[in-house]
Amino acid sequence: MQVLLVRHGAAVDTTSAPTDHLRWLTDRGRTSITEVGKALARLDLQYACIYTSPLVRAIQTAEILAATQTEFAGPVEVHTPLSSDEGTTAQALEPLGHAANDDVIVLVTHMPKIEILAGNLCQLRGFGSFRTGSASLIRVEDGKGSFQWMLDPETLELRRG
Repeated sequence: MQVLLVRHGAAVDTTSAPTDHLRWLTDRGRTSITEVGKALARLDLQYACIYTSPLVRAIQTAEILAATQTEFAGPVEVHTPLSSDEGTTAQALEPLGHAANDDVIVLVTHMPKIEILAGNLCQLRGFGSFRTGSASLIRVEDGKGSFQWMLDPETLELRRG
């Protein structure tokens, strides 16, 4: 299977929303995620499912990614352990246990959880930083992950391992 880890797009600051949970994407964040989604569509990844943190900015990111994929029929599912404040790493990765070998599973989440998930999948202590709106593809075979690439949200270029 392939796991596409996506950090949510740029969101309003904490003073603009009543709670962190309710922070929404800025116009720039929406535009950037739309461009990231289009770049991912050009790579011909066929998403089996998109799982997202329950925070508003992550849900909006997941919905935009789904909308940019012409072949994606859903579902987009909220998975609470993808929130940085909820659940363990094992709980966050639980949806992967239901995936077929040829599936592409998208996980939309936050810092620092996204780095923890990437490190866990690739058996690395420090995976590196995920910029807002970035996406990374990890191939998982026999329970072991290998980094394939990171999509830079500004240049839309792939950085390979």
